[in-house]
Amino acid sequence: MSMIEESVLLLEERVQGSGCEEGAVNLRVDPDCVKCPYEHGVCMVATFGGKSAEFVTSDPTRATTKLSFMFGAAFENPRIRAAACSIINALTGFLCINRVSHSCSPRCHLPCLDGLKEKINGRRVFLFGPSPRLEMELKAFMVERIEDAEVIIVTGEGLVSDDGARSIPWPYPRKEMVFISPSTSGVALLQKIPHWCPYGR
Repeated sequence: MSMIEESVLLLEERVQGSGCEEGAVNLRVDPDCVKCPYEHGVCMVATFGGKSAEFVTSDPTRATTKLSFMFGAAFENPRIRAAACSIINALTGFLCINRVSHSCSPRCHLPCLDGLKEKINGRRVFLFGPSPRLEMELKAFMVERIEDAEVIIVTGEGLVSDDGARSIPWPYPRKEMVFISPSTSGVALLQKIPHWCPYGR
């Protein structure tokens, strides 16, 4: 079972019998969204119960459906997994357990990057998922094999990729794992994985 499937199951148990599962969730694309600089793609926004949350992806979904769409579903491709993560982000926001639903303002981008570099502190990094900005900024620390890394950074696209669904290692002995950006916030919260988005809203 992937992290996304486990997270959906945890949420299903939490809302079972509350009536939330019959609530409508809307998925749309926001072309004017200021995205996290570590992400690449378009901003898909899920709205549930008046709460909205982002997920940046190259394959967005536009639909209105019931929350129960996720429960018992087969998460068989990145597009479905991205939609599920977006809904997870919105639902955890609605339940008041997730404080990071949207990216920060541009003025916070540089302090965020400086803080991330300080956190990495010269250690070897494996990037799980594409991020042109991180690939450029952390070039000196990047390794090609996960086995050689001391820190594993997981992006939203990495989380929903076929490789991510099959093989994101958690826990991984002697390595630190960090999920990054608003896109990964809900799954990171539910799986109790460290999440880096200090200025997210």
